[in-house]
Amino acid sequence: MSASGLLTLNVVVLLLAGCAPRVATSFWKIGTPADSLRPGYTVIHAEGKTRHCYPVTEATDHFLPPLGGERGSCGERGSYYAFHHHGVAVESELMAYRIYFDKKQTIDLYCKRTPQLELAESHWYPNDSLLAAGYGDDILRVGGTVGVGSVKFWNGKKQVHIENIASRTQRIVRRTRHSATIEVAVKGWQPISSLSGEDGRGLDMSVQYTLKSGHRDMRCDVFCSSLGDSLPFRGGQEGPALCTGVQSIPAKSGFNWNSISSPIGEDGRGLVLQLPNGVLLASWGTDWPVNDSAKYAKETVGLAVFIPKEYAGALVRDKQNNLCLLNLWVPSVNQQSVCDGESGGTSRPSIKRSGIDHRDLVAERVAHFYLTVVGATKENHPVARTAEEWYAYLRRWAKHLK
Repeated sequence: MSASGLLTLNVVVLLLAGCAPRVATSFWKIGTPADSLRPGYTVIHAEGKTRHCYPVTEATDHFLPPLGGERGSCGERGSYYAFHHHGVAVESELMAYRIYFDKKQTIDLYCKRTPQLELAESHWYPNDSLLAAGYGDDILRVGGTVGVGSVKFWNGKKQVHIENIASRTQRIVRRTRHSATIEVAVKGWQPISSLSGEDGRGLDMSVQYTLKSGHRDMRCDVFCSSLGDSLPFRGGQEGPALCTGVQSIPAKSGFNWNSISSPIGEDGRGLVLQLPNGVLLASWGTDWPVNDSAKYAKETVGLAVFIPKEYAGALVRDKQNNLCLLNLWVPSVNQQSVCDGESGGTSRPSIKRSGIDHRDLVAERVAHFYLTVVGATKENHPVARTAEEWYAYLRRWAKHLK
């Protein structure tokens, strides 16, 4: 090929690369070979199983009360097992996140060695050849914890999962080349008997997670139907209220609360910082990411959540979780807030949220916060390799969040 031809080819390659998506979403329903005519149908080999899957953008689980009785607890995990990688996922070149499609609604993590989109090939579970080619993998065992940035309910003593609901939905809200939003939403939620409302139908709540290209951090938006000034909208005292935060690493070891004021140190220590613009919660530690300790090595991971001061309530904790209660505000109809966190000041967000589709939550209470992660041993070029470096990075990261 001539020099001019080679130059032309290089230009075309660069242009095509510039047009390629830089974020992606992944949501696969597990079907049967009879679904082979569905658009996007594929066969996925993962977790020791062969799965016949097809892509979806939304799915709902309905939980009906037993005949003649009250609505039961949603402890079953039907949708968790009905979807590949157990729920909807989103990825940038740096990180991927999934939401468990069950009562936990926990955020789980997949970290990239090399900056690239991977879920279309690895489907969250890279095989040996992909791992040898430098693909990333799951880096955190969350168990029953808050993980990082999951929204839970604080019952006054500990964080609990989102149970006793009428329905749970996961969906891909939107996706562009540079940004994508995924959501988990529940209807008819009755966390405690006093929060069922006058009609007894309970609360509706959705949590949306937005990831941008080139970012490891996500913005998290919480929308909740209103019960007047009732809990769980005020987290100024120790609950009950909605909460978020970070887990200890390893989860089973719990936090060393005697050392919390001196955050730099061994596994199990955490960081709590009251900053001028909000509250920063973080943890650092090393653990096996999955139960298969023969095949997988331990991973060192840093987790963090930042809650802007207008939404930050009381700081609480249990053995495995470092948490902040959330203050939810009635949004102003005269102001706008945008999904990417660039709106200024401490003004309350608007019902008319640019780029956010939050369905039929008419009388809302809202809040938002941010989460970020580093895979210190997984990434080729991590932003931090030690706890000291991680906490220094987080101070810079949180400084400009609003």
